[in-house]
Amino acid sequence: MKFEDIKLTKPLLNALNEQGITEMTPIQEKAIPKVLAGTDVIGIAQTGTGKTLAYLLPILRDLKFTESKHPRVLVLVPTRELAVQVASEVEKLTEYMSTRTIAVYGGTNINTQKKAVYAGCDIIIGTPGRLYDIAMTGLLRLKDIKKVVIDECDEMLSLGFRPQIQRIFDLLPTKRQNLLFSATITEDVDELVATFFRKTERIIAAPTGTPLQKINQVAYQAHNFNTKYNLLKHLLTEDKSIEKVFIFVQSRVYADILFKKIEEDFPEQYGIIHSNKSQNFRLRMVREFKENQLKGIVATDLVARGIDIDNVSHVINFDLPDQRENYIHRIGRTGRAQSEGNTISFIMEDDQKMFEEIQDFMKLSIEYTPFPEGVEATTKLIPLEEAPDLNDAPSLLNPKHSVGEGSKDAVSQKPVKRNIRPIEKKIERKKSRKNKRKK
Repeated sequence: MKFEDIKLTKPLLNALNEQGITEMTPIQEKAIPKVLAGTDVIGIAQTGTGKTLAYLLPILRDLKFTESKHPRVLVLVPTRELAVQVASEVEKLTEYMSTRTIAVYGGTNINTQKKAVYAGCDIIIGTPGRLYDIAMTGLLRLKDIKKVVIDECDEMLSLGFRPQIQRIFDLLPTKRQNLLFSATITEDVDELVATFFRKTERIIAAPTGTPLQKINQVAYQAHNFNTKYNLLKHLLTEDKSIEKVFIFVQSRVYADILFKKIEEDFPEQYGIIHSNKSQNFRLRMVREFKENQLKGIVATDLVARGIDIDNVSHVINFDLPDQRENYIHRIGRTGRAQSEGNTISFIMEDDQKMFEEIQDFMKLSIEYTPFPEGVEATTKLIPLEEAPDLNDAPSLLNPKHSVGEGSKDAVSQKPVKRNIRPIEKKIERKKSRKNKRKK
């Protein structure tokens, strides 16, 4: 079905035509009429199938001009990058409309965002923490909200935003339309829906855990970090089909270690994104990756949600995620908008159980690819992989024990006692002297 076949306004159709978007995806075809009808909607579809447009188009069609400063549409997202991306999508769609949009998120100056909120907006997009902080200042009034969208709700809950979401919903009017869109729905999400949503219409374009059909998935067995890096270096050097790649790791520490090694072998060709990087740095990395200035990005699961970058040829799981749902979101960075994609996973012995769970979740079997000849399968470990020396650890009987210099059998010297006057008494004496002088 084409967008021309549904009741969209001319400005929206013109904006879509300029972007070359004419055909609707299954989730858009099913969700847009339901959203236009005013019912509460839960949309479940694979990553990269246009869920953002599925809720933005009907919302923008019904949004009428007003001089009120208070927002009428609220969009909650889990990460700063997704907030910026959704705001960018709104700007593209409202090029021929007088719609005011603001994105608020942590990691930037809150005073600048307060001024923008005070100036007024029609749509506010934000992460739960920063949005609630601004609402508590009294500058953001949520009683005029007519439509609420929760994008990637399961990720918000796993990031610990449940208290903020509950408090935000307490500030909203009772009469409103609730919309929730995600690639995966967990028990926590169902519990939240039961609490705050009315009678909902559940739209399933693809069951939870269904991967995109055009993604080719392969796996290699590797036993440690250095072996995995040797394999990664071989693939990045020899496989010419890897043109644009996301490399996912398990934590910020591993991301820094891996990026340092990649930078030595492929200088200024790859970037890095994780939560310890500043917001401006992260946005610059995404921009340079989109503009093909970078060949790839080393990232944690921070960017596994919602970030829409065209023509990503490969996703490499250097480490498997802790949750099977995150695997679906990771591989959804490639094979977007009906294009073909590729996923390569490196599996260690400790990952076998999670890898089997992921395959069961997707109802799909992934065969191991033989380890390439000429790639060294080393036994050398990095410090993080080495087993800790129990003799150097604090003892269970004395947790305050700390490791110092000298041999283990050496007799510890008693610390020399120093007569240090408590600071409180010192302050009291100073005050009494001042009082005496005044008298």
